[in-house]
Amino acid sequence: MRASAFISASAGILLVLLLLSSGCGQRATTNGKDTGFQPFWDATPETTGGTPVPTTPDVGTVVEITYEMVTITPQPADTSTEVTYVEVFNKEYLFKSNTTALEYELKQAPLLIDVTIKPVMVSRGTVARDPTCTPTDTNLCLVPVTATYPDPNSWFTVKVINTGTNQVVAQNGFARDYDVSLEKRLTIRAPGLYRIEMTGNRLSAVIRMRVTT
Repeated sequence: MRASAFISASAGILLVLLLLSSGCGQRATTNGKDTGFQPFWDATPETTGGTPVPTTPDVGTVVEITYEMVTITPQPADTSTEVTYVEVFNKEYLFKSNTTALEYELKQAPLLIDVTIKPVMVSRGTVARDPTCTPTDTNLCLVPVTATYPDPNSWFTVKVINTGTNQVVAQNGFARDYDVSLEKRLTIRAPGLYRIEMTGNRLSAVIRMRVTT
């Protein structure tokens, strides 16, 4: 029994030596130098080609999205409406200390009454100082000039009267109690029957009336 046990143990040792000598282990090398024996179970398998095994799992491609904040300023609604006017009357009157009137029934307000004043112009000779001249005892540097201006006797008034109430709803004029601008406007803002009454002297007046369509 002891001889057979010895023979079995010797066979096992011989088998281990044969495995080691046949390459089941390998010599570790660094830069071609032998660094000692490396067991086969610690050896790193060599790459034989193909796609390397990734060390981390593939999680896909990350795409960065940038959001741009856009501020939109609301535009105010266009509440303005262009008003179209149509001319209903246009006539020139001559005044020599007289009064004239006309009536108009306004159905759709407003009514615009534009008056253009054409006063009689007068001229007279006078003198004025010449600004380029230096006065002396014998030369006062006065030169004759002709001055042209509206006749001081020119004047005009216009009144718009509501015939139902006999109330003056608008009035204007030229000279006397009014300024001497030559363009006047009166605006009537309510429907009704109106009398436009005009009085003047030494001038003519163009009366133009317009209403909305």
